[in-house]
Amino acid sequence: MAPDRVGGWLSLLRQGLQLDVDFGTHSLEAMAWIAEVVESSIYRRGSLYRTADGIRFVLDNPPLRLGAFYRLGLQVNGTPVAPERWTIRAGSAAARTAASVGAASPVELRAGEPVEVAASIGPLVGTVRVRLELDSVAIPPRVWMEFDDEVRAEGE
Repeated sequence: MAPDRVGGWLSLLRQGLQLDVDFGTHSLEAMAWIAEVVESSIYRRGSLYRTADGIRFVLDNPPLRLGAFYRLGLQVNGTPVAPERWTIRAGSAAARTAASVGAASPVELRAGEPVEVAASIGPLVGTVRVRLELDSVAIPPRVWMEFDDEVRAEGE
């Protein structure tokens, strides 16, 4: 594990322990429940499909996740996907590579419009972990979501 990731995990652990001391275990359980509800309302469960050169999946974009994002990151099974090797398509807009997104040309996500992500990463089978990171133009810090799902063939 990279040293910066260890520091992040230690910080998260310290913050969790502080919340437990200040507010009790029930508040930690409530936060975990909220995170699960938010995740399940964003990622369209079962939408992770194998393509000719990688994967694609869909996010149902509820009102919780909207805005303009100037930097995007994607990891599959812990491995970062190069920005030129994956695309994002929000609503009816044309698909864009993550490399084309920047401060001068952010990607806009609108409430209620689905978002499709496709990555050219080679064939995958079985259950994979996907992490999508978005840096907002207006509100730091980075927003991210992570999910595990079974990669399906088209038509399954």
